[in-house]
Amino acid sequence: MNSSTDIELMQQLRDGSEAALRQLIERHRERLYRLAYRLLNDSDAANDAVQETFIRLWKHSRRYDPSKSLSTWLCTICARRCYDELRRRYRHFSLITTLHTEAVNPDDMAADELLNLLQQVVASLPPKQRTVYQLREIEGLSADEVAVATRMSADNVKANLYVARTAVREKLKQYGIQ
Repeated sequence: MNSSTDIELMQQLRDGSEAALRQLIERHRERLYRLAYRLLNDSDAANDAVQETFIRLWKHSRRYDPSKSLSTWLCTICARRCYDELRRRYRHFSLITTLHTEAVNPDDMAADELLNLLQQVVASLPPKQRTVYQLREIEGLSADEVAVATRMSADNVKANLYVARTAVREKLKQYGIQ
């Protein structure tokens, strides 16, 4: 396996190398899929968003600034594709996610059930809060990287993250999970 850096691969991509594109796809596809799936909660739509991200990477490789993280740039592109899809969905449908208010004992729940519950709770957040929460808490981006990826100010990221964390805690409390 080639151990070229992202910057080297991007230079090769600018020169038209399909092999460099394949390596970048292999390197970043899984992370982008996780992000898209968590934002869209739909495997097919997530795959489409990731595919569109790499198409944009191919078409617009010259716009990449090598002084910035390629991973953050790709997450930005992918998150924007997801925002577009969510806007399209909300224009056509009124999607309301309701959590059951029945209390659940976390000791009686399997780990995958807790994970599913958390995913439901996060999926119920408004798109901006969901995106900020996903990028920061799940993908592990710094607050500054989230700001770049979402085109929000750092203060706006912090405010959305605070509201998202509070909402997640409150919804989990409805299940008796502290």
